[in-house]
Amino acid sequence: MTTWFDRTGFQRDLLHAIAALDADDELPYGLAIRAWLGERYSDPVNHSRLYQNLNTLEEAGLIETEAVDDRTNAYRLTDAGRGAIDTHADRVAAICGRESSAEPQARADGGDGR
Repeated sequence: MTTWFDRTGFQRDLLHAIAALDADDELPYGLAIRAWLGERYSDPVNHSRLYQNLNTLEEAGLIETEAVDDRTNAYRLTDAGRGAIDTHADRVAAICGRESSAEPQARADGGDGR
């Protein structure tokens, strides 16, 4: 079984990018993923690095490729990929002392977490 920490930081960022684009109803295809990362990285994302790591994630069963047309593929999280992100989000939420549920939670402290 592959865990979140078995992935490189770049691969984890790719999973994040695919999930974020999908959540924003944007097609998570190579150039969109590259642009999403480019807005967050200080250095440009190399084309071969991007696609080599997407292939690695697919081989690990974390994403799947969906042909859009003859030249374009979209990338979708598999159940295992979604599970990896969800588990990581739960861990981060626990470290921060927050609920990990996507549903808003009523807070007696006014919502500022103090």
